[in-house]
Amino acid sequence: MKIAITPLLRRLISDSNIHAGFRVFIAMIITFIPTFSGLTLPFFEQSSLNISISLCLGVMASAIVENDDNHKGRLKFILTILACFFIASSSVELLMPYPVLFALGLLFSSFAFMMLGALGSHYSKIGFGAILIAIYTMIGHQDGLLWIEQPLLLTLGALWYGLFSIIWNFYSPNRSLREQLAQLFFALSRYQQQKSALFNEIEGYNQKALYAIRQQLAIRNISIMARLQQSQSIIQSRFNASQKPHELQHLNQCYIIAEQIHERITASQYLYSQLENSFGKSQILEGYHQLFLQLSEDCYQLGVAINDKKSYQHSRRLIWTMKALADQLQLLKQKQPQLNDSEAMLALQAIYDNLQGIYHLFKSVSQQSELTAIIIDIEAVEKLSFWKTLFQALSPKNSTFKHAVRISISLVMAFVIQQAFQLEHGFWLLLTVLFVCQPSFSETRKRLIQRTLGTLAGIVLGYPVLLMVDNTLLQVFFMILSAFLFFNYLRTNYALAVIFSTLYVMFIFNLLTGTGIDILPARILETLLGCLLSVLAISFIFPDWQFQRFPSLVKDLLTLSNRYFNQVSRQYQHGRSENLTYRLTRFQAFQADAKLACAWQSMLFEPSSKQKLNREVYALVNRCDALVSYIAALASHRHKLDNFANSIALQGLVNATAKQIALAYEPQQLDETQIVITIEEFENYKPTLSGEALLIVEQLRLIAFTALDIQLLLQQVDFSNKNAQ
Repeated sequence: MKIAITPLLRRLISDSNIHAGFRVFIAMIITFIPTFSGLTLPFFEQSSLNISISLCLGVMASAIVENDDNHKGRLKFILTILACFFIASSSVELLMPYPVLFALGLLFSSFAFMMLGALGSHYSKIGFGAILIAIYTMIGHQDGLLWIEQPLLLTLGALWYGLFSIIWNFYSPNRSLREQLAQLFFALSRYQQQKSALFNEIEGYNQKALYAIRQQLAIRNISIMARLQQSQSIIQSRFNASQKPHELQHLNQCYIIAEQIHERITASQYLYSQLENSFGKSQILEGYHQLFLQLSEDCYQLGVAINDKKSYQHSRRLIWTMKALADQLQLLKQKQPQLNDSEAMLALQAIYDNLQGIYHLFKSVSQQSELTAIIIDIEAVEKLSFWKTLFQALSPKNSTFKHAVRISISLVMAFVIQQAFQLEHGFWLLLTVLFVCQPSFSETRKRLIQRTLGTLAGIVLGYPVLLMVDNTLLQVFFMILSAFLFFNYLRTNYALAVIFSTLYVMFIFNLLTGTGIDILPARILETLLGCLLSVLAISFIFPDWQFQRFPSLVKDLLTLSNRYFNQVSRQYQHGRSENLTYRLTRFQAFQADAKLACAWQSMLFEPSSKQKLNREVYALVNRCDALVSYIAALASHRHKLDNFANSIALQGLVNATAKQIALAYEPQQLDETQIVITIEEFENYKPTLSGEALLIVEQLRLIAFTALDIQLLLQQVDFSNKNAQ
């Protein structure tokens, strides 16, 4: 029994989703103390049950937009939220009797609130929360009450949850960071497991199989970059207000190690298909396959150790696998004269050295006493003023502006439909639009399906519960339990979260009016109408099809890749360093690669008429990902070369490679009289170089000709004419 319970208890202790649900559960229970203790609150004319429900709605809205910041940041965020909540809720109460004024107010206020997203993710949450609280005000609106009652109760509910959340997180401020880092190492583990297929004969070594594996790796990289960015954001916010600096130093060390592991596992040395041609008859490639799998397993175990707040020890199996592969590699080198392929042998050794570097990174985590604490470097960015930032975002080319226009027009259309057809519970229409309409068509489509299925499942589940449960206390319990489950699944399974949000609203209506069952048909109809409005909005109001984004995304990737390459080449002159400039440049290059792959994935969810030149775009995404991987391989072995300064040949190839990357995104720089570097030039340099320098030349060749491939592909894809709608 103990073995079965331990994992469950561990999850209850460490899972931030469960903690979020418990925070809401406890906060909502406390709001019902006046109801079940018989207390009456002065000033308010509503019944104690209605007061508690209004407070619950405030708790719900505050919890949905909660940010993960330090205590000072949370307090500032709460104060801003309270001001916006009160203004939004008061506006609804004052304008409800005047539909025309209400529609105008809804149009301009929702646009203004959504434009706050231009200031950053925290402000985006504030804007979303303000619109959400306005819709919640419509839910609890009662004729005959003072206009200030509902805004006060909703704001008090939000204040109570905000303060409770600060107290909750005060004693364990790094829990969310631990979970993010754990998820980051889990994502790195999945990437390594996928990459092991490159050395597995079962997967096949043909070009089609390699492309398929590369595509999966590019997709997995999206998740890794998202986790890296989230972890970085949390670490930066924690250092200014940490009560456990030693623990934070260790977690920051784990983050920096994750960055280095990411660079090493994404590295591509040599052409894997040629490795099969050279070593297919031996068992050496299977050894690499097993080593990748073992590194993947240890990476996962490191994530578990971070999440469970335990010390990590790398496995003995990993040590044995490293030693066994090194022995096999040594035996293979002794047969090198018979193999007659020194370049492939050098590449094989380079791959092993890279994987050994990952092993040493794991080892450094397990030997914490030998680590040097590294404080996170925060990028010094010149920030524009509040109003200047907003004014610059007021452009049809800005994604935040486009989304703000879509949301504001869609909400007004939803309100017009509610008024025209006298929909008694038309706020569900507005609520669906707010949650379903996303910045891109693919995200909106996913939300639409999840929202529809979740709503229908919630109604099917809630109907018999409402029939059987008529006790007020039990209904309150099921309502709060639904809120707990909603937050438990909100970040991991939106469709499942919608089921419980549907139950939550059904119980609220049953408690307020006793008509929880009667409103089910309206809930279905208005959910479907809201989904339809969202699709129409994303399709016709500033449509932002992914194909149109590819030119700028590819240019950004090539620009950042060139900076990354230049940073790497400098370290071959001056020595290896994980300084701020290098880390930021590397992060930005990989982030650009993830954005390009994400745009490709999103395009596959768009209407077929909006998917242009699929084959060419796919090839472009593939080559761009390969370019970053080849640069990462050059980076994984970077260290000061003693003969670099005197090697004119090596310097010439580095400069020519950098020029080739630049020409890929700025072909106008190409002088017609200039001779573009050729394969023959690389071959001509090889006799003058040997060993490590020869391996660098091969890697430079891969980078240069991948950049040339991208340049040729860009010439074939006419983005300007093919995106006509």
